[in-house]
Parts: sequence; C-alpha cells; structure tokens
Amino acid sequence: MNIQCELDFFTKDTRKEKSYIDFHSHNGYELVYYASGHGRTTIGDKVYPYQAGQFSVIEPNCPHDEYRESATEVHFLVFSYNNYPIALRNHVYTEPGDAPIKQLMHKLGEEMLRKNSFSPILLRCYLTELIVEIGKISGEKLQHAEPEDQLLYAKSYIEQYAADKINLPKLAETHGYSYDYFRHLFKENTGYSPMQYIMLHRFKKAKQLLAESRESITTIALECGFSNTPQFCAMFKKQFGVSPLQYKGTISKKSL
Repeated sequence: MNIQCELDFFTKDTRKEKSYIDFHSHNGYELVYYASGHGRTTIGDKVYPYQAGQFSVIEPNCPHDEYRESATEVHFLVFSYNNYPIALRNHVYTEPGDAPIKQLMHKLGEEMLRKNSFSPILLRCYLTELIVEIGKISGEKLQHAEPEDQLLYAKSYIEQYAADKINLPKLAETHGYSYDYFRHLFKENTGYSPMQYIMLHRFKKAKQLLAESRESITTIALECGFSNTPQFCAMFKKQFGVSPLQYKGTISKKSL
C-alpha cells in the first residue's frame, strides 16, 4: 500500500488573544497543531474546543474558522492526499504523551528552512509519517481499495457524461481528492488529464455521428458538448487535420 501525498504549504504563527479567523477553506487537507493556548474551532457544522497538545484535521474544501481565547502558537500545513489507505476525517484530536505529531511538525519546519536537494524527499517522508500517526491516533482501519479502483467511477462518469458540462473539482472532491492531486493521479493512470479525457470522448462521439448520422454539423457539435459550431470545427481540424465536413465526406466516399 503506497501513501501518495504532497506537501503544499507549511508555516508557524502566534495568534493574538481574542482574535478570530472567519470561515475559509483549502483545496487540500489542513492540519493545525496547537502548540500553546486555547480556544475553539468550527469545522463544517461542528464546534470543537482546542488546547495545547491537540491538533485539528480539516478535509479539502471544508469551511472552518478559529477563535483564540488566549494567545495561540500554531503550526499548520496544507497537503494533497488521496485519502488512501488511511482515511482522514474532520476532527480535533489529542496526541499521546510521546507527542509524535509535535515532533514531526518540528522536523517539517526544520527541513523547510534547510532546503537542500534532499528536502523534497524528506518532507514527503515526514508527511507520510504524519498521516500514519494520525491514523493510529484516530483508530481508523486501513482501506483496501486501490486508488486505481477509486478512479474507475470517475472515468466511467466522464465517459458517460462527456457531452455535458462536468464540474471536475466537484468530481475530485467526491472521491476525497484535491483537484490538483486528482488531475495528477488521473493522468498517471490514464495518460490523459481529466479535460483531455473529456475531449477524447467528445471527439469519439463526434466522429461516430459524422460517420453514421445525417444530422447537421451544428447539431452534432451541440450533441457532443461543444459550445458552438465554429469552436467545434476549429478544434476538430486541429485534432485531425480536416474539418468535420471534410471528414464526413471522406467517410461517405469510403462507404460507396
């Protein structure tokens, strides 16, 4: 089982007493470690008190806020993760006495300052270890579905609805991915970006209709998800070297 993750952002900050950060969200997972202070945070629709030695896990695109009753030192990071094989859930956790989360956050901070050729590898290792420690603390069971299996539905959905306007970030969120990581994983497994895969199936359907139907070019363009006829014609010619009308004519001659 491989944990596929990537650190997007890491920083430390001391936040003033009686200060407040309004609701906001991130494309990736966020981990906030409370090194000192106390207050409360709302994650989604649930309010959690926090204190020193606790940390919050926030899922991608989940609205959350933070109010500090006292000055609070926080270490926080945002990262991409496909939520496999350890599922991360919205929650505020208390870490055990040996403080593995605190130690790993410290290592991350030191490596961010060091910045040498080995840093990207070490940062990914520390992030992987963080995810494992969170899984141990949360008591989540390991998942056994491979990421490739998780992409099957996304691929099938795109193939079925390629002619419609697909909200790719929403599709990624449905599977527990940030859009950037979904796009990376999709291309790694199919050879195409999600948008390229949509266009592949729009062109496939267009060629089929051009060859088999008597519908007009305009009708075919709209049926295949293109905004208008000029856009369809320009993109088709760029892709295949001939216009849709020329392609239709070539196919008609071959059938005679």
